[in-house]
Amino acid sequence: MAEIQTPHSLSTVFLDQPPSCLEFCPAAPDYLVIGTYLLSQSTPEDSSSPQQVKTGSIQLFKLDPEACHLTQIQTLPLPHAVFDLHFSPRDPTLFAIATSAASVSFYRLELPQSNSPSPSPTPLITHQSTITVHDDPAIPALHLSWLPTPLTIQNQTDGFAISFSTGEVSIFTTPTPKNNPSFTQETLTPLTLPPQQEIEVWYTAFHAAPIPNPNPNPSPTTTDTKYSPLLFSGDDFGTLCTREFSSEHDSPSSPSSFPALTRETNDRARSHSAGVTAILPLFSIAGEGTVVLTGSYDEVVRVYVHRVAGRGRGEVLAEMGLGGGVWRLEVVRVEEVGLEKRYLVLASCMHAGTRVVRVRCVMGGEGEGEGKGVFGEWDVEVLAEFTEHESMNYASGVWEGEGKGKVEELLCVSSSFYDKRVCVWKACV
Repeated sequence: MAEIQTPHSLSTVFLDQPPSCLEFCPAAPDYLVIGTYLLSQSTPEDSSSPQQVKTGSIQLFKLDPEACHLTQIQTLPLPHAVFDLHFSPRDPTLFAIATSAASVSFYRLELPQSNSPSPSPTPLITHQSTITVHDDPAIPALHLSWLPTPLTIQNQTDGFAISFSTGEVSIFTTPTPKNNPSFTQETLTPLTLPPQQEIEVWYTAFHAAPIPNPNPNPSPTTTDTKYSPLLFSGDDFGTLCTREFSSEHDSPSSPSSFPALTRETNDRARSHSAGVTAILPLFSIAGEGTVVLTGSYDEVVRVYVHRVAGRGRGEVLAEMGLGGGVWRLEVVRVEEVGLEKRYLVLASCMHAGTRVVRVRCVMGGEGEGEGKGVFGEWDVEVLAEFTEHESMNYASGVWEGEGKGKVEELLCVSSSFYDKRVCVWKACV
């Protein structure tokens, strides 16, 4: 095992507010959007008691991949804090934020148009719409996850899930045309999944699970794989919940309905000793189950398998302590060589800083038992530790620009909350 790298920052900027989330724009990969969360005290005129006020902003930065330097382009102040931020997998210029005011706002990164009469020299963020996602405006929207691209639910062309501090998870879908989905209160149809426990649900993740082909002799020219939606969620008690929905071709024909919930499993915190804060679906085997990577407050990253009904209980296949609460995970590269799968993962580890991790799986070949189950044998290796942050690292990202620089090198941006620091650094992989 190679020695763990400890890279130093190539440049650092300090924000005016604490960064809570960030993501690079897929359509303009030199640009990243940072969400902030500022908690302050205010005393209303009709009260002698100070009250907590949550505000925030979204800030656009440009990364120079050669100079490894960040330049601030735009700041949009907001009357609420930003808890989460993600670009749409179907529209690479559209992103949504989950806010402290029980709302989701949609923004677009407007790219320069050469045929415009007065084109902007740089991309700029424009507000598209804002919707209310909970009846109580004091309930924050904690996490947002988009429907993955393989899933098209009847006439619903797009959608997302939102989790709350009440234990609820809500799914919103829109039936508008594929080339112009609309995200407004009128066009989005909600489905609220009741809480299993009244506690914060820190993370949700959709996954398109392939369905076994009922035809024992499928045509070799048939490539139309059918999928059914899975929705994973993790709460502050350490519970990992999996909801399975019927496949799209089994669903009701109503354009306003999400597929029916067919199975709900709860691991009752058997696998995590603290809150589940990150869930990354890796792959599924039709008729067997789905492998996910999880992060937790207990400072451990785990490879966990959720099995379909009749295939046994979910279990941990591999795990490793990362030295800090694993708040966020991002797969930045996937390689498949023969029977081996390798996932390069960026982990935001709260007080411990940022980690670059390699997660490896060796699948058993035909006729090979030797302890390899249907999901293979797994191991986790830490490649790099970035530790310059002086407070909680909640958000990190990897530059995915043209050419992506050297194949053996990652250009990373990571942030820390209380010291408002954003660092650029590199790691060899």
